[in-house]
Amino acid sequence: MDADEYRRMAAVEQTHWWYRSTRALLRQMIVNQLRQVTQSAPRRLLDAGCGTGAAGAWMSEFGSVIALDTEAVALHLYRLAHPDARMIHGDISSIDLPDDYVDVALCVTVLYHAEVVDPQKAVNEMARVVTPGGVVCLMEPGVRRLRRSHDQVTHAARRFSRRELETLAASAGLDIVRSTGAYSFLVLPAWLKSRVERNTTSSDLDNNTSGLFGLLGLLARFERRILRVVSLPFGLSVVVVARKKF
Repeated sequence: MDADEYRRMAAVEQTHWWYRSTRALLRQMIVNQLRQVTQSAPRRLLDAGCGTGAAGAWMSEFGSVIALDTEAVALHLYRLAHPDARMIHGDISSIDLPDDYVDVALCVTVLYHAEVVDPQKAVNEMARVVTPGGVVCLMEPGVRRLRRSHDQVTHAARRFSRRELETLAASAGLDIVRSTGAYSFLVLPAWLKSRVERNTTSSDLDNNTSGLFGLLGLLARFERRILRVVSLPFGLSVVVVARKKF
């Protein structure tokens, strides 16, 4: 991913509506599962492909966070904002941790990058380092055929359907606990935006930090209420929560 995009992430991670909504969504998806994990002393939680910590550093409330990324600039920015995390400069497809080491592995918008040559190998690695009974949570861009200008900035190579993300987890030997679309209300606007921006390159983080003056955040909050009851068949993002067999 472009180095400037990491700097944009670090600058807006506390204020941008998408990051705030995504942290709330991940908390909703993970915390109940985390409470079912046998607690180590302390819990160890892997932020895999961590970027600047905008999506995963919140897990420090529940234990010791290990931040893994291939980009030194991302880890530097992560350390500045979240100095208590343990940093690992390394590849998500070859994680420098022992087997059965962490209670949770969280991976947010990483597998879709061109730099991840084999997403299955990366998920296999997350499954390897998670303890029996531990949780792997994957969140990736959905709508497979959608291509946006933001994808150029983030070096996107692929998007995922729910079934494809489920298959990655199941093929790694994990049991699917939850699978759903998210940000379903953004699918049509994103498609329309992709038509307008065709053959251009721009970052979503350069504008609309407030989310249309709070409207998008309100829609995301309403969607999270729905997700407490049912799963959605599709979304601009897809989320899979899976558990490692005992």
